[in-house]
Amino acid sequence: MSDQYKTIVEIAESKLVVKKSRFIGLAASIDAVQAVKDFVTIAQEKYPRATHYCYAYSVGFGREKREYATDAGEPTHSAGPPILTSLKAAELSNVICVIVRYYGGINLGMGGLIRAYGKCAKHCLANAKVETRIFYQALRLRVPHERIGAVVNLCHRLRGNVSNIEYDRDAIIHLQIRQRDAEKFQSKLKGIDSTVEVINAVTS
Repeated sequence: MSDQYKTIVEIAESKLVVKKSRFIGLAASIDAVQAVKDFVTIAQEKYPRATHYCYAYSVGFGREKREYATDAGEPTHSAGPPILTSLKAAELSNVICVIVRYYGGINLGMGGLIRAYGKCAKHCLANAKVETRIFYQALRLRVPHERIGAVVNLCHRLRGNVSNIEYDRDAIIHLQIRQRDAEKFQSKLKGIDSTVEVINAVTS
């Protein structure tokens, strides 16, 4: 599995009018499903008294990926799925997109709704500022003082980051290594000194 993914920075927005119905797209990065409700609330507060607040999200990776779409009162499969399709087409992860609709008095029909929701979502994501984020493994190591330099140099060679060094009976080094290099890093640690100990490791 790749150790990097694309998501968006800040809140992206788009607007679309179709036969007097106003569609407003809002998209943002989220790190967990628990954040979905909060972002939908933001959309409801920013655009109150709308007819519908339809949305889709994609959170997590690999086997832990969770995707969801809701039509929120629109005809079945006319709103949520087109939004989710736009998310997938943009190849974005950890993202939610909410489409707010103010009904304009003219029925759009199933095809019209699908096109409107999909187009508004597509434009919203196209307006977003995208960045690549990397999965790191945070390691805490117990290292003999005479091996500090060798461990730090190894970390830097693999483009990792040393965040802190605690000096005690042994040194405790806090560092981050890209997920894809974590196994290589730990293997090379053994070549530096067999007494170097990984106290804990957390992927973030």
